Amino acid sequence: MLVALVSGEIGAGKTTVCQKVVEAARARGFTCGGLLTPALLEEGRKVGILGVNLTGDERRVLARKDRDLGGPRVGCYYFTADAFPWANAVLASAVKARCDLLVVDEIGPLELIQGGGLAPALDLLSAAPRALVVVRRSLVDALLERLEKERRASFATLRSGGPHSMISKVFVTTTSSRDSLPDEIVSWLFDPQSSHLTV
Repeated sequence: MLVALVSGEIGAGKTTVCQKVVEAARARGFTCGGLLTPALLEEGRKVGILGVNLTGDERRVLARKDRDLGGPRVGCYYFTADAFPWANAVLASAVKARCDLLVVDEIGPLELIQGGGLAPALDLLSAAPRALVVVRRSLVDALLERLEKERRASFATLRSGGPHSMISKVFVTTTSSRDSLPDEIVSWLFDPQSSHLTV
């Protein structure tokens, strides 16, 4: 399986890059499932986080900065009580439906350090043929270390006739790369001649 990690600074356009990857993958006839978390904007300002289920495009408010929504507080955001159960159910459903590309937006300290939030999604990656994962730039190494453990485990399974081994690559989003990055990611994920070149 292939895991494309989309990283970059806050506001660099990571979710926008993922949206464009999904559009391009669907244009090629591939099915995409999982979760995107674009900004909730009011009067041009980011006031929260939306959750978009890529299967059916269901949208809901996951968190806001300006009011308590009854769930956990993470950084400056107040989440709804059902934000993470809903998001994890969306991801599990996408894997169950055998989508061609699983999208996980995003993995942060809550997942990698505390084991909360979307942490269950990390255990789902090996069940999808391809995954697109947004990760904070400061946590790229921690996630790569986690994926390396998964890769070793899946390689052992591969030797015994199980699923394919895991290959990952980091794509850094910047203001200068975000326009060309979606095509590069799609090529790496879906073109056989390029996807095996980077381990």
